[in-house]
Amino acid sequence: MTRRWYLPHDRTAGTALASGAVLMLIAALVVLLGPLESSYPAMEMDCEREELFVAGGTDVSLRSQRRALIRRWNEGRYPDGRPHPHATPVEVAESTDLQHSQIKAVQESGSCAYDVLIMDNTWTAQFAEAGYLVALEDVAVRDDFFPAALRTGEWEGEQYAIPFNVDVGLLYNREGATTPTAWPGLLGSGVAMQLSGYEGLTVNALEAVWNGGGRGLLTGDGRPSEEELRETVYPALVGMAPYARGALAASRLYGERESIEAFASGTGLMRNWPYVFSALASEPRMRDGGRLRFGVRALPGRTVLGGQNLAVSAHSPNPGAAQDLVEFLSGTGSQRLLFSCGGFAPGRYSALGLAPDRRSPAGVEARACSSLTGEPLEPGEADAPGPAQLAELGRAVVTALTRADPRPVTPHYSTFSSTFRDCVQKIFDRAGLDAHEFAEAVSASLDGRAASC
Repeated sequence: MTRRWYLPHDRTAGTALASGAVLMLIAALVVLLGPLESSYPAMEMDCEREELFVAGGTDVSLRSQRRALIRRWNEGRYPDGRPHPHATPVEVAESTDLQHSQIKAVQESGSCAYDVLIMDNTWTAQFAEAGYLVALEDVAVRDDFFPAALRTGEWEGEQYAIPFNVDVGLLYNREGATTPTAWPGLLGSGVAMQLSGYEGLTVNALEAVWNGGGRGLLTGDGRPSEEELRETVYPALVGMAPYARGALAASRLYGERESIEAFASGTGLMRNWPYVFSALASEPRMRDGGRLRFGVRALPGRTVLGGQNLAVSAHSPNPGAAQDLVEFLSGTGSQRLLFSCGGFAPGRYSALGLAPDRRSPAGVEARACSSLTGEPLEPGEADAPGPAQLAELGRAVVTALTRADPRPVTPHYSTFSSTFRDCVQKIFDRAGLDAHEFAEAVSASLDGRAASC
């Protein structure tokens, strides 16, 4: 019998959600009414606390492993025997866009409500430049982090965030489905993608640009010229448009959940993130006893380097303890648990049995969740996924990391993303958007200027 996992109802989770509700209300007030005055009583009272609050998105890891890691921290002690300060997770929203707006609103207000931030790796430039983050010193074993992932936490020569988990585009295939090895074949296959109007559309469209002749553009620190936007980026998106109106039409309604359901219900192929593997592995429709009815591999061509980073709020009343918690969550032991028990791809080589000088996907090693936690299995139960299946996922992730590029590094990323995907939708809809208008709008958005296609 395959072991299945359910979210337990316990006092820790209840406290987290109750605390989260209060802080989400504060964030909503900030969005609606503007920054809170420093004399706001709740802020003053919070600033005298010793408890740590960890703000991030909804925990979609299998078995709520992010919460489980924070419980481990709460049960632990420092080397000198002192107990760790208690930490409480605050899940502010499920979508990346809402996470950004709510956490940004609280940080912008100067509130000390949050100590540790779980951030999308595109937020570093904006949050660091605005003074929301503490520069991290003496990051433990820096060379053990995947280099490209670690760089997403840098801004102007300082390290402000470190990887919690990495994300790369993976290709999931059901048994019997033909797996394309090139990008055009993938688009024409009816693969389930994430093309509805949120950050997922930005990600999928960037991958289309990079694999459609625009490699190296709209990535990292490089700033494309308007000519490059007109003559290379725009044509790549125009080339994807017939697929968006044809084989990929259903995907225009899909976010991550919808694409997962489409795949589980019979769609042959799906582009999605690593965490989906473990969720599918425990889904009865996707198993035949201990055997999986699907496989996973690196996405053909270039992919977006996504993921979440850990940072310390500049307004935390306990920055030293907050950095201790960041180091705990990003350490090898926590990263192994996050991978084997939670299904999230780790940010360190060591969590996959690799080393900086030994990076071959063939060397990936993985252990079953129960062997890491010591939690006994019931008679007839088995870990899902098991070690061999986790190793398959690890090999796909390491291979994809060699083809992964970051999204544009700019303090104005949210402006860029909303403008870019608005333009992409108009291109898909044949709304009369020409290359010149596209280039002007995207270029302006990279500077933080409001623009529309």
